[in-house]
Amino acid sequence: MPWIRRSYLRSDEMGTLGKLKNGVLEYMEKLKDPYIVSNFQNFFGVYRIDVKRNGYDSKGNSSGSHHLLNKRKVKTKLNGNFNICTENFEEEVIQNNNSCNSDDAEVSDIEPESRPYRIDNKFWYCIFSISASLGYEKFYWGFFPFWFWNIDGAVGRRVVLVWVIVMYVGQALKDVIRWLRPSSPPVVHLEPEYVKEYGMPSTHAMLAAAVPFSLLIFTMHRYEYQFAVGLFICSVCCLLVCISRLYMGMHTVLDIIGGLVLVSLLMIIVVPLVDYIDHFQLTCVYSPLVILSASVAMAILYPKSDRRSPARGDTTIILGTGAGIYLGAWLNFQLGIIRGPGLPPPYQIIWPDYTLVGLALLRASIGILCVVASRAFFKSLSYAIVCYILRLDPNALETKQKTVVEMSYKFITYTTIGIMITYISPIVFRFLNIERITMFTEV
Repeated sequence: MPWIRRSYLRSDEMGTLGKLKNGVLEYMEKLKDPYIVSNFQNFFGVYRIDVKRNGYDSKGNSSGSHHLLNKRKVKTKLNGNFNICTENFEEEVIQNNNSCNSDDAEVSDIEPESRPYRIDNKFWYCIFSISASLGYEKFYWGFFPFWFWNIDGAVGRRVVLVWVIVMYVGQALKDVIRWLRPSSPPVVHLEPEYVKEYGMPSTHAMLAAAVPFSLLIFTMHRYEYQFAVGLFICSVCCLLVCISRLYMGMHTVLDIIGGLVLVSLLMIIVVPLVDYIDHFQLTCVYSPLVILSASVAMAILYPKSDRRSPARGDTTIILGTGAGIYLGAWLNFQLGIIRGPGLPPPYQIIWPDYTLVGLALLRASIGILCVVASRAFFKSLSYAIVCYILRLDPNALETKQKTVVEMSYKFITYTTIGIMITYISPIVFRFLNIERITMFTEV
């Protein structure tokens, strides 16, 4: 009968979908396997120092099989500090673990943040450490100001907008999904200060794709250069940063893939809207109110975490910086300091000579001094003002009060820094007659 046939097909289809779903889940579990990360670290010369695996029993007696540490000096990290350890190191490790009777007990006795490890290949350590630094906010505190002061403010504003949105979504999803970092053991956490943050999605992977490729997208029709060369450079940067997260032991393969998929979807949505948003934020009289309201609302609506981690504070800093950069750009446009270019793009790239390099370094040095000074001043001032307004004792804050005060003073401080980058520092450059000549045409 027809209804029996339809029921059979539906059941068969459900069985197929169920198998597909189980297959996908099984594959995801494989990509979450911390032993993949551990094997990757081992391949590039990062190893945990495990007493028994190095040929010693729980009493410190050598089994004669692997005299790996007592024959040469190796670079290790114990309790967060790098040391060059000699043959006496095994005795220190054994003393710290002498109450343990099994492999698992010996390892679990040490916290993940302080597990001793060795680095056999300094070359890869340097390469991946530099690559990992390209995804941290500290790098962008230097990169974005340099870009605004020395290269192109119009492109800089658009990239900052993408950066803020991508980072906010990525950081918020971490505290919603709440997947832990790769477990240690077997993984070695080379950046233990970030272990308290959740791992999925990898915001390093998201930034590694968002910033280079948004730079490529926003410059490919603005400047004359070989697109293939730009695409190659962006791809290499993205690949190095993503691989560095495995080397550092901070993400699983699934975290990285999740970050890349998410940022791809976000950029498909956000990039076509960036020009319209940028135009509105420069030209609308009420733009500052919209910018500040949206940024504060995003900071307040940020998902609450079940643990104390730097994620929310870092996100507030990003929101404040983005808001400040656009407030400074709005002031430049409203005061007539920046305007549309006399000639339409594309433009030829002006390769720097000694004079341009010297001026760029001078602007960067003076600008960074202004930023550092303003950060130190406004951090203390805004902290005191927030505590005074909320009638709180700065020396006796409870956990909730600390969160409110921290979010408030960070947002105020970094909004000021953003204004310093796009408005105050160019005024100083103008006064000293070292301002970039193309700055006035970057709408």
